[in-house]
Amino acid sequence: MNKVVITVDSAADISSEFAEKHGIKVVPMCVVFKGKPMQDGVNITASEIFDYVEKTDEIPKTTAVPPGEYFDFFSNYVKEGFDVVHLSFCSELSSTFRNARIASSRMRGVYTLDTRSLGGGLSLLALKGCEMRDSGNSAEEIYSALSALVPKTRVSYVLDSIDFLRRSGRCSSAAAFGANIFSVKPCAAMVDGKIEVIKKYRGKSKAVRLQYASEQLGNYENIDFSAAFIYHSGVPENELKTIEEMLKVSGFRQVITAFTGCMISLHSGRSALGIHFIAE
Repeated sequence: MNKVVITVDSAADISSEFAEKHGIKVVPMCVVFKGKPMQDGVNITASEIFDYVEKTDEIPKTTAVPPGEYFDFFSNYVKEGFDVVHLSFCSELSSTFRNARIASSRMRGVYTLDTRSLGGGLSLLALKGCEMRDSGNSAEEIYSALSALVPKTRVSYVLDSIDFLRRSGRCSSAAAFGANIFSVKPCAAMVDGKIEVIKKYRGKSKAVRLQYASEQLGNYENIDFSAAFIYHSGVPENELKTIEEMLKVSGFRQVITAFTGCMISLHSGRSALGIHFIAE
């Protein structure tokens, strides 16, 4: 049986330290910034994008990783004797999965999974995949097990503003939300492969983020307490520490906090907070 490598699109928003620790390989997605194609997390960061938008009022565009780049990326591992399980950014939001599938169809031992998600929807599955890899499971077994978990990933964010999400054009309910209303904060979630505004919070940003965090676990049953991810795009450290402690007290054995990458930040804007986990 071949060795297995777990790969993800950069929309997973895992840190380089986390990727190195678990042996996860990342495919950088593309942001067209100032007319030039840039690689998410390689030569462009979310902070740079926020600064640019605030100065120009223009939101950069994104483009999918082309099949040729995926082919070269996968080939590196196949030639070294690995089978590949690739976790792709949501097919409803991008053609990355289609392009990865085109590339993988030209070689043996590469399994591409449409996570129908972003952020923790990829990173939680990647963590599960690494655990199975380390236990000696085959790529096919890992792919099958992760496929069954796709509909159980719970991914949502509370946003400080609807502006980025509405202008990105990736959320069908963003337009219906209306213009920015002072003190109203939307909660956006992945629902059947689409981004939907599912709730509106009112109040100051800190109070809303803490309320959102306190409500998350009560919405689901049969929670997998092995791991949770906290993603943010500029939430103060003291708030993050409070929310980390809330999740640990609730029973999560591992809580990983990370700054959102370019792909998510282009939808969320500054000061967004997301809590992601697996549950029924």
